[in-house]
Amino acid sequence: MDIKQMIYFKTIVEEGTISKAAQVLHIAQPPLSIQLKQLETELGVTLLKRGHRKVELTQAGRLFYKRSLQIISLSEITQHEIKETQNEILRIGITSSNSALITQVNESLLKTLFRIHEGTTYELIDLLLAHNIDLGIVRTPFDQSQVNASFLTAEPMVAVGKGTYIQSHMKDMKDYQNLPLIIHQRYLSLITDYCLKIHFNPTIKMTADDCRTSLIWAQSGLGIAIVPQSALALIQDSTLKTISLQNKELYTAVAFITRKEEILDTKIQQFMNLFLQKDAIINNKE
Repeated sequence: MDIKQMIYFKTIVEEGTISKAAQVLHIAQPPLSIQLKQLETELGVTLLKRGHRKVELTQAGRLFYKRSLQIISLSEITQHEIKETQNEILRIGITSSNSALITQVNESLLKTLFRIHEGTTYELIDLLLAHNIDLGIVRTPFDQSQVNASFLTAEPMVAVGKGTYIQSHMKDMKDYQNLPLIIHQRYLSLITDYCLKIHFNPTIKMTADDCRTSLIWAQSGLGIAIVPQSALALIQDSTLKTISLQNKELYTAVAFITRKEEILDTKIQQFMNLFLQKDAIINNKE
């Protein structure tokens, strides 16, 4: 059994007949039938029921088809990754609230090619563990049991909205009781749980899956967006008021996550150090 036989089998299933598959594969029908028979003999099962119009998968055939898709996909990914090792490529996953960080890349990395995947913290952890990315840029809180993590200094949440909603003295979450809040889904439980802890039920007018969306809605006057401080770089609007919330329980930190027990590529380490060193300098000054 080899990858070529899996490709043949996949094509037969997807085309519905051996004759159509042979046309797609640009081979004669008899050799293709022989390959299928050899595969079934090697596995000791019947994979397909031959009908007059279309083949039908057996239970064993359905399982083999599923596994064939996975193996073929992994083979293609591996070939692509090996070819890309000829270039300096960083495969990075990043959440929406952290995407502005990429604009801080310095000249030492300008010649590097980037493959950026955007997603939630949980999606990026899955991509990292599946070796689809080599570095994730996420934000606390998250499950750290399966990854190595390096953290930037924790930063406050910021209330963003029109002056009709926000005043300069409103530096505590309790000041936003009964006001319409726009919350990123990622921080919904964090903020809601804290509000309940200080004895009020927040008015969640809207939830979003992207900090940009939260800020655009705040810009439209729909409510007050509560976002991490660094997310402010995603939108520039002098008509919006921004107030840093002093509640330490709502602070979050950017985290760089990598796979455990794996030696980091030099470029990945260089990329991380760019931010970790800058963060250390800023906080030592403070």
